[in-house]
Amino acid sequence: MARLKQVEKDYAKVLFVNDNLSQKEIAERINVTEKTIGKWVKDGKWDELKVSMLTTKDNQLKSLYAQLERKNIEIATRPIVRDIPAFMLKPVKLKDAEGAETLEFPKYNPEDYPIKIGNVPTSADADAISKITTAIKRLESETSIGDTIEVAKKLIQFIQPIDFAFAKQLTTFCDSYITSLMK
Repeated sequence: MARLKQVEKDYAKVLFVNDNLSQKEIAERINVTEKTIGKWVKDGKWDELKVSMLTTKDNQLKSLYAQLERKNIEIATRPIVRDIPAFMLKPVKLKDAEGAETLEFPKYNPEDYPIKIGNVPTSADADAISKITTAIKRLESETSIGDTIEVAKKLIQFIQPIDFAFAKQLTTFCDSYITSLMK
């Protein structure tokens, strides 16, 4: 029996934090008293949790895509650095026919030297890109109970204006299904 109560409490928490339902609505859906919901909200500090829910799956995906884009832009706009020997970059003293000294840089064609750093990912860049894309793939392919709740909620909201009675019935079925997932 304690396990069922914990499932109800967990479900109530999801409805309160993610779906922004009132305590009265949650109490009706879970079939507990409003006072019980109020106690759970207070004891579990759900109000604080609701405020801190910035780390949703969608927000994480947006952040990861932004990181990937920044990394690709950095690579694409990175200045090309050639592996030119140091002595070619230092001026050389030259004397003219009268003996006057001048400093001149050796003449060279940069294209004759290999690229040291260019618009190609380094191994560190490739590692970062690989980790970001793996995280994106994992987030996009996983389906959590929260995702299931979100889809059910949107489906019910879609059906409500069309057939309110059926939407209520569907809500009951969705609640039962979600509760079964939590076991």
